[in-house]
Amino acid sequence: MIESADHITYMTREEIDIDKWDNCIINAGNGLIYARSFYLDAMAENWSALVMNDYKSVMPLTWNRKYGIRYLYQPPFTAQLGIFSAGPINQKMISSFIFQSKKLFRFCEMRLNHSNMLQNLPVQANYILDLQATYEQIRGKFKKSLVRNLKSGHPNTMSYCSSTDFQKVVQLYRANYGRRFPHVTSNHYQRFETLCAELSERKMGIIRQVITGISKEILSAGIFFRDEKRIYNIMPVTPPEGRKRLANPYLLNQLIREFSGEKKILDFEGSEIAGIAEFYKKFGSTLEPYPFLKFNRLPFPLRYLKQSV
Repeated sequence: MIESADHITYMTREEIDIDKWDNCIINAGNGLIYARSFYLDAMAENWSALVMNDYKSVMPLTWNRKYGIRYLYQPPFTAQLGIFSAGPINQKMISSFIFQSKKLFRFCEMRLNHSNMLQNLPVQANYILDLQATYEQIRGKFKKSLVRNLKSGHPNTMSYCSSTDFQKVVQLYRANYGRRFPHVTSNHYQRFETLCAELSERKMGIIRQVITGISKEILSAGIFFRDEKRIYNIMPVTPPEGRKRLANPYLLNQLIREFSGEKKILDFEGSEIAGIAEFYKKFGSTLEPYPFLKFNRLPFPLRYLKQSV
């Protein structure tokens, strides 16, 4: 345990009071499921933390080690981390946490969260949809092209339903998209399946899918996590036949219908791919950007070899 002049304390995983940690994330105005202790335990190779004012504000530090050098990285299926706080987050606080992280680690590539905007940090796009209104009110803000697609995708030949087979959806995702993400290993997928099982037990993980009426073939599926504030579009997958039949917009439309009126936000987990971002915009979603933190204090010549870590 190391304390700074800003009263920010560095704690190892073993030193962290997990009850206080999770209470901080739950009560934080910007709390996200990715920062809960069970999520970090499942998906991070290692994690420690910076803690301020007896867990009023915290920053998880997900790290790994290579060639004897510890570095900060973004675990797979963990969209945003950064600083979480029960009170206001200002520029000074963000700068203080980042300053302390630089003292502890030589290299960092991490996505902070939407409340951690700091001048000069590049931003990435995410889209969210407030579900509190009625379905009819939400649908009224859909783009006309989406409404046309929902009518032309042969909805009468598809069924929207739930499932509990997380492993099947993960396998379908790997088969269709695995090559796009070579850095996501078999071990990462196994960790994710374990996390899904735990969240299912906690009533925080669900599957929704669209299947054909006769053969029960999966045309589109999604693993969604949920907490007190959000429903997270963690793992969406639509095979080629489903894309032809516009099954994914149908799935998301039915999900919105199912959860409309709840005091929650649908977090689409934004994409830097323009086509996917445009697709999420069609639902009347709102842009909620988050910053990307990168620093490199590696010794020469590793400084110029990102792949070294």
